[in-house]
Amino acid sequence: MFDLSDEHTLDELPDHVYVALGRRGMEPLPLKECTYICDGKELLLLKFSQNKAGPIERGLDEITEDWLVECEKCKKQFTIRCIIRYADGERIDTRVDIIDDKGKNLGWLGSY
Repeated sequence: MFDLSDEHTLDELPDHVYVALGRRGMEPLPLKECTYICDGKELLLLKFSQNKAGPIERGLDEITEDWLVECEKCKKQFTIRCIIRYADGERIDTRVDIIDDKGKNLGWLGSY
């Protein structure tokens, strides 16, 4: 893992992730908002790290990006974790999890 926060910005992340609603389509959820009760909309990137796992299966690779952010309203920190899957070098999807300030994975937020 290495710190690349000087080279990256939150502009690289989409504004929304999408959650499947079964037969009712997809629901967009805002990605760049505080996950705590304050509903702050301004996040500050503190640290970016990237970790490439070895091939999961033949032709399938996975890269994990951790975006440690701080809400400018309540000052709490949390991590936006993007798990990017590639098949034969082409991105197939990105799963987004949220990690709280204590390191607990709060689960899947959505995909893009």
